[in-house]
Amino acid sequence: MDAIINTPDLYLELLKSSAPPLSRASGNLTMYQFFELMFHVLGIDKPNLVFAPAYPQYLIPQTPEHLKTMENPTDLFRDTVSYMVTREEPGSVGGNKQPFGGTREVNPRFRETRKTSDLGSENVYGQWFDALVQCDLWTLTNWEAERLVTWVKRFMTTHRMFFKDMGLSEVLFWWRGRDEVSSRLHNNLHLRSIVYFVRTEEISLEEEYNLKELKVQINNLNG
Repeated sequence: MDAIINTPDLYLELLKSSAPPLSRASGNLTMYQFFELMFHVLGIDKPNLVFAPAYPQYLIPQTPEHLKTMENPTDLFRDTVSYMVTREEPGSVGGNKQPFGGTREVNPRFRETRKTSDLGSENVYGQWFDALVQCDLWTLTNWEAERLVTWVKRFMTTHRMFFKDMGLSEVLFWWRGRDEVSSRLHNNLHLRSIVYFVRTEEISLEEEYNLKELKVQINNLNG
């Protein structure tokens, strides 16, 4: 059987048919849009993998969801990637765009003016943000955890240019280690943590109107 490789064009078609449809961002992706894009693409490449904000209830010990899942984990548990932003700062600008380095864009800055009509236009402002995103990988066994780490790292490397083409500024592998907070959950699952550097841009618009004529009617209250 031939292997099926999802090219960026195919991803775009599949994303358009998703519910709700996911469209390309106007400008660079925000962090929320990046997570939304990850959710859709992972759903295509690895449908049985759960990608969710930290932490789904079934990962938290003694919750009804966790107790029910662990009664029959082989059938009820699915490998899970829970994510969270652990650091976010104004992004680097100018010649030195090293992560968290150089001159920072501490306020939104003017990008361009777009004409919207004969009487109006809008000013576009943008601000870069540098962030670290931690992905906690949860599985039933140590071997499965190691396999999932390898798969996720390859996935991120393979799709890096696709994410950038969809509007993300940058995503880079940053760190792999043991997260003490997550590991203290003691939920009978095996955990691996990997961290990625993500650079996003948030866009804001300011409308302007060019008044060609202003008519004012003054009523004489004494007449």
